[in-house]
Amino acid sequence: MGDGRTSELKKLYVFQLANTFSEQFGWNFIFLYAFQEHFSAVQIALYFMLEFGSCVLFIPLVSRLDIVKSMRWGLYLRILAFVLILEFFWWGQLYIAGVLLGGFITLFWVPYNARYLQLTKDQNRAQASTLLFAMFAVTGATLPIIAGFLMQLYNFQLVLVICIAVLAAGMLATFMLPPAGEMKIDIARMLRNTKRIHWMLICEGLWQGIFWLAVPLGLILSFTRSDEYGAFYSFLGLLGGAASLFAGRWSDKAKNRGLPIMASAVAGGIFSVAASIFLGKLPLWTAVTGCVYFCIYILFPFTFTAADELSKSSADAMTVREFLTNIGRVAGGAVVVVSIILTGGIAPVFAIGGAALLGLAVCYYRVAR
Repeated sequence: MGDGRTSELKKLYVFQLANTFSEQFGWNFIFLYAFQEHFSAVQIALYFMLEFGSCVLFIPLVSRLDIVKSMRWGLYLRILAFVLILEFFWWGQLYIAGVLLGGFITLFWVPYNARYLQLTKDQNRAQASTLLFAMFAVTGATLPIIAGFLMQLYNFQLVLVICIAVLAAGMLATFMLPPAGEMKIDIARMLRNTKRIHWMLICEGLWQGIFWLAVPLGLILSFTRSDEYGAFYSFLGLLGGAASLFAGRWSDKAKNRGLPIMASAVAGGIFSVAASIFLGKLPLWTAVTGCVYFCIYILFPFTFTAADELSKSSADAMTVREFLTNIGRVAGGAVVVVSIILTGGIAPVFAIGGAALLGLAVCYYRVAR
């Protein structure tokens, strides 16, 4: 990789760090915060579905994105979402924040991922992608427990203000990046060009929709203290950091995406089913959920890379990836809502998440062989 690309990639990492901080330090606690503000589990799930569903609606409305300016505007929308929920005066604030975060996903992640792939090479792309996921995981090992203690000692407003300050610094960091051109977005054409990866991405999104919603809801039922809630997420982040670093070295040495994708998806699926069985038995459920996330942090860097390798262009792959995974996330949220309404709980949904990972393995095997 040339010095210019290496320098810009490092700046992109710095830029991403602000967003990752807000994810791990603040977003992880939004469900707990909403629960403390007397939102029900179903109302929280509807917020979750609205956030990712609005992204599905926004992407077809976009025709072109200036890569750097778009990422900057994405962080701005995230700041507005956090400002909006600093103090609840009306229940609708949570849902407006969800729509703003859907805009953030569109404006930030689509151009960020496309540019990231442009700055990496085929020979080291999985390892480089794993470093991106490792950043998310390693910060996840430290930031949630700190935020949990601050929330317990003071309030969530302090956590939100810190996130807003860090995001503002991230916006300033965007001015370190040189212009990177524009992306032209035509979702209908992009979907036609990426047919091989559609079902793999939908299965990935379905698992995310179930676990990203059901795990915090399961924690809310088990923990009443924010420091305990944060410690659980730090435990997952610690496992994820170890898995991410291991995953990158595995792929770049073996030059084989298939084995880590198949092995981690199948193992993650089995552990996800086990999480369904052990919900309510906190030590066992914690251990099994940790195993799920260890597998996931191996899996998702490879599916990220495979989506690009199985497509004709990085821009097509990353735009379709956000579009289809968010459809899957909305579907996963709907599964959680239906489970709550019909059974009064969320235990069955973890097994459905496991089935989604097994489906991902089948879908990848069919297109990559």
